Amino acid sequence: MSNPVELSPSSQEPVQAAAIPSFRFFDLPSELRRKTLSYLLCTNRRTIDLDPSNHRTSTARLSLFLVSKAFGYEAYHVFYSSHTFRIFQTHGRFLGKRTEPLLARIPSYYRNAMTSLELRLGPGWSDPPKPWYVSDRLGLEDCTSARTLRVFIEVDPSSPVFKGFRLNRHFFTEFSGKLFREVVERLPVLETVEFDAYPSVDRDGALMTRLLEDTKNAKKRIVWGPQREWGDSLADKMEKARLRALQAKQPVAK
Repeated sequence: MSNPVELSPSSQEPVQAAAIPSFRFFDLPSELRRKTLSYLLCTNRRTIDLDPSNHRTSTARLSLFLVSKAFGYEAYHVFYSSHTFRIFQTHGRFLGKRTEPLLARIPSYYRNAMTSLELRLGPGWSDPPKPWYVSDRLGLEDCTSARTLRVFIEVDPSSPVFKGFRLNRHFFTEFSGKLFREVVERLPVLETVEFDAYPSVDRDGALMTRLLEDTKNAKKRIVWGPQREWGDSLADKMEKARLRALQAKQPVAK
């Protein structure tokens, strides 16, 4: 096909428009293609869950899967391997009895590409959400690239603070321990469990003690997340506290 023709405003004679150069994406090395796709597909959210804002943060990006079969294959591998996916939803809009978790809604070939999953414990500690149970519908066995499970604990109801509000001291610990153990057993290549929590959660409390014991029994590596700083020694924590105190005393620059 010939290039489009325009008329010169002065002479009204045909002027050949400049051809737009094409760019062959698949001529790039695979490393550069993945880097380019990561800029297009990766969001600022560390963890993806059922959330009302997904249509603003993720839907437009996922339309890249439809460019072509080859492009879609590389795009979905980058997207699903670059984010952590929450196993059980935590947003209040999606806690109804008939609401399926995110993993149950995703095709198995997308679950194959996931490298990191998250189990968040704490919501509904007195009455756990009805969709929070492990079964074949989650397709955890399809997560053949998921080597990391991140466990984030919002509260530990075994703490004395919850006395008078909880069903009993051991209810949520038993519920969470069973849920965690069943998830770990179904992930075929899981290697590492990362634990993190809000500051109120005690590392030596009943809930963390149970989860750590189950992790050791499953022979998985334990690492500590960045928020709670459980991995720091006492000396490290004291040094960080000293630095924060010094920073707080510094005058604000005008």
